[in-house]
Amino acid sequence: MTDRLDKVETIVNRLTRRQNKKMKAMITPYPISTCVSGEDVEGDILKYMFCAPGRIVKGLIYLSAKPKSGASISIRIDNDLGGSTKSYIITRKSLLVEPDIVISSGDRLTISFHNVDEVEKITELWLAFMWIPEIKDVDIKNFLIDQLEEEIDAGV
Repeated sequence: MTDRLDKVETIVNRLTRRQNKKMKAMITPYPISTCVSGEDVEGDILKYMFCAPGRIVKGLIYLSAKPKSGASISIRIDNDLGGSTKSYIITRKSLLVEPDIVISSGDRLTISFHNVDEVEKITELWLAFMWIPEIKDVDIKNFLIDQLEEEIDAGV
């Protein structure tokens, strides 16, 4: 009888150790980006609608030339409650911003660009923002190590 209990205890201990070996896969933020080219880049340069809540955490703006008199970029969120706007002054060829804007499902993003110097023209503008959806809208999978190896072998 004790041999049998010892075997059961050994199996339970092995299974318990296996249960503690878990990994989590993190989902990266979603990039929202565009490039606008032309003789004179001006006005609304990006429009985007969000299907899930989250936050816009970081953005990078790159211009074809350094604006001599400065330029401005506006980040506007429109929704049923009204909305909000954040504006930034650009005095270099590139600018990193951290707007930390809370997004709700159905919010609409409009990014506008305005060059102060009407003689000098900006011919190309690159724009990229990172949007992180709320955790409840992200697919997080918990794996046992054996399951993770099977998923990798299956090409998932």
